[in-house]
Amino acid sequence: MQTLARRLETAERQPWPDQPIPITLVITDLDVGGAERALVALATRLDRRRWQPSVIAIGADGALVEPLRAAAVETECLDADRRRPLQAVRRLARALGDRSPRIVQSFMFHANIASRFASVLAGVPWLVGGIRVAEHQKRWHLNFERWTSGLSLGSVCVSQGVHDHLRDVGGADPARLTVIPNGIDPLPYDTAVACSRESLGVPADAPLALCIGRLDVQKGLPFLLDAAERVIAARPDWHLVMVGDGSERDQLHQRTAENQALADRVHWLGRRDDIPSLLKAADLLVLASLWEGMPNVILEAMAARRAVVATAVEGSNELVIPGQTGWLVPPGDPDRLGQALLDALTDSGRLCRYGETGRTLVETNYTTQRVVESYERLWGGILGLDPRNLTTENNEN
Repeated sequence: MQTLARRLETAERQPWPDQPIPITLVITDLDVGGAERALVALATRLDRRRWQPSVIAIGADGALVEPLRAAAVETECLDADRRRPLQAVRRLARALGDRSPRIVQSFMFHANIASRFASVLAGVPWLVGGIRVAEHQKRWHLNFERWTSGLSLGSVCVSQGVHDHLRDVGGADPARLTVIPNGIDPLPYDTAVACSRESLGVPADAPLALCIGRLDVQKGLPFLLDAAERVIAARPDWHLVMVGDGSERDQLHQRTAENQALADRVHWLGRRDDIPSLLKAADLLVLASLWEGMPNVILEAMAARRAVVATAVEGSNELVIPGQTGWLVPPGDPDRLGQALLDALTDSGRLCRYGETGRTLVETNYTTQRVVESYERLWGGILGLDPRNLTTENNEN
């Protein structure tokens, strides 16, 4: 298939059709996660005058099926086993054949690869993938991405950092890549009520940092605990609340339990669905990731008007502006991370200013509506449809 850049350049221009264009969004599963929530926001907010969206998840039913169906988005979960890729491709090809979409937009590695083969079998005219993370651990992911890229126009990257990683490390053709950053709806963060610190095991007047994410090697949590020891030694009143679950849970819990300082000041909450309320209760967000894509949790913190201490990795370094919205430190450096957290404690007024600047940045550049419009322009361009017509009608409504 030709490259995305070439298709956008040469597609013959035509008027928008009178009927909505069928488009299918394919994702690995619909459990609660950043990529999954982003897909739901996109599918439910598309202009239904222009698009007829459907969603296919390769895995079993997940928690996010319900909001899709409640918004009248046709949704099917294939219940395919990741360990049986041919089964997933066959089921996906049948599901795509039933829908006959003009475009397939996939998200996440397994869905990207399965969609490339299934779209060929189903005769889908155009396919675009979605790359959500700059993969540093599984080199074979990058290899498969490159080897199969010719079966699609290319992929949407969630940040310039992901784009550059795919190009420079993965060997991807930049003509097959474009960037559409993540976005967020700030409203839930305005209406959220802060949960009480006492319910978290934290004194009401204690400095409180919040970390949200999978308990996974990618998130650099051993380095965060190293940094926490340094902060607690200098400020024994400081607390850290950890939200999330994952493969590293037992090791991290054991390390905390074996260190009295950490045991008294680090609080493990597991999975939570009240993230806006938790952010409202915290002084700042900390993210110690070793690599990323574009962390939704940073956007969430900024929407909640919270400053951010983060590592300078993909996506994070595009959102966190040192001296304006937070602090950036090198990944895997607990000394620098601990110093940034201590520096954040010295001026509460600065934390407020950083939070307000972050909120303005979200409202200006990272709203859900901006993401939706970017995808609509991309798909319209692939089909040769005049984007000016869409922009004009959106502005009139």
